[in-house]
Amino acid sequence: MATATARNVDDKDYAALTAMAAANGRSISEELRALIAEAARRRRLEELMAQMREIRERNPFRMPDGKTSLDLLREERDSW
Repeated sequence: MATATARNVDDKDYAALTAMAAANGRSISEELRALIAEAARRRRLEELMAQMREIRERNPFRMPDGKTSLDLLREERDSW
């Protein structure tokens, strides 16, 4: 595992981090790891959502004229 060091952390930020860690029943190191992991997960999710938007924009779904999704479902059901 990698190691990270943060220097010159503002006293107010450190106090807030200490309070967060205590509220979550974790050490400051554990709280920092949880915050880093959550930020990384959010970043990956944002990237995935952007990729999905790109795919959707490149391949837009077009309903046949005069049809609704319910019509399509009925057609599929009745084709069995």
